[in-house]
Amino acid sequence: MSEQDDMVTEFYSQVNDDFYPLIMEGTELLGEGNLQQGIEVLSRPLHTIKGVTGFMSGFETVSSFTHHVESYLKKLQAGELDERDEFVTLGVQAVLHVFQLLDQIQEQGAVDADELAGLESRLEQASSGDGESADAGTEQLEIEEADGVLVLHVGMPRVHLAPQRASLREALESVQDAPRLRLDLSQVRSMSPRSFEILELFAQEHELELEGMSAGCRATYYAWGFDQSLHESPCVGQGGVPHEEEH
Repeated sequence: MSEQDDMVTEFYSQVNDDFYPLIMEGTELLGEGNLQQGIEVLSRPLHTIKGVTGFMSGFETVSSFTHHVESYLKKLQAGELDERDEFVTLGVQAVLHVFQLLDQIQEQGAVDADELAGLESRLEQASSGDGESADAGTEQLEIEEADGVLVLHVGMPRVHLAPQRASLREALESVQDAPRLRLDLSQVRSMSPRSFEILELFAQEHELELEGMSAGCRATYYAWGFDQSLHESPCVGQGGVPHEEEH
């Protein structure tokens, strides 16, 4: 085993044993509204990951992206960005994506360049204030019946802002008499915790299944614990890919 291999093995061990618990603690604090404390907890593991990956061959992309994440969190901490849900959620997703990049390198030998570019673009837009308008995509909701089940298709690329959440809530209220509802999220790149809370409230009194969640939606879904109260359709796998039936 080469010196590089030894370094990589030791690094992944440190990531799993030391850094990931801190990341979970930090993102939970952000979710509770403790922005300053949460970012303080996140700063140490992120700074170390940025430094170490910068010296390991094949990990330079992780180092560069982690630098972007650090810069974004510093702007949040300094009050240069609004502490609205969508900005905090984007920060959480970006932090978790650092670990997703590490997993991709370990399992596939390379990162998903398209997914990374999309998230970097969102960070840059949010940092510059060039985000989506408040009413972006609020009309992109369609309801249909398929195989005896009512399906609500959410076509908004992101569900973060108040008008978007209001549209989602109104659509759910319009089908509250349905015995069962399937929510198609295959066109949604990301959702804020408040948006998931709307689904969580609806699911308390109705049978609701989610399908087609993107990596961005999944990051919030698991990081904020919504997997404990909201369920995916059993016929749909990760990313909305149907499971093959056994013969």
